[in-house]
Amino acid sequence: MIVQFFWIMQVFIRSLKLSLALFSLAGLPALLGCAPFHTPYVFLQYGNELRQADLARVLSDNPLGPNENVKLITLGQGQGASHHVVQIRDRESPHSHKAHDGTVMMVRGRGYLMMDKLRITLAAGDIVHIPRGVPHYFVNTDLEPSVAFVVFAPPFDGKDNVPATMP
Repeated sequence: MIVQFFWIMQVFIRSLKLSLALFSLAGLPALLGCAPFHTPYVFLQYGNELRQADLARVLSDNPLGPNENVKLITLGQGQGASHHVVQIRDRESPHSHKAHDGTVMMVRGRGYLMMDKLRITLAAGDIVHIPRGVPHYFVNTDLEPSVAFVVFAPPFDGKDNVPATMP
């Protein structure tokens, strides 16, 4: 009976070692956030035209300059909405949009959005809707610039950016 117990324990320990080894090779990097980063593609339909945008290429073709804090890149627009990539090095100035609703999807980085009196922590993959007229600004807390995919409705022309005072 003792021999059987030791044999079962050896099999269990070998299985555990194998499981840990496989986990450390395959699962641990993802668990620790070290998995390779994938910048997504965006597919946008305008009329009969389907546009594909490789966000990694959009970012490399439109780098945030050394003296730039915020950069908005327009990917395109249809009748009801426009699509943009926004890069933020430090923070936005408080502002609102009188005539535009905005939906923001964080693509890269992390920080927090001050929206009216709310502080919303955001990281890559998070989505937030900002209704027209609501004062807001984003603060980047990452070491690198944060990147977001933004949809404005109606289409944004860059002019509806009203300075706001916030608490």
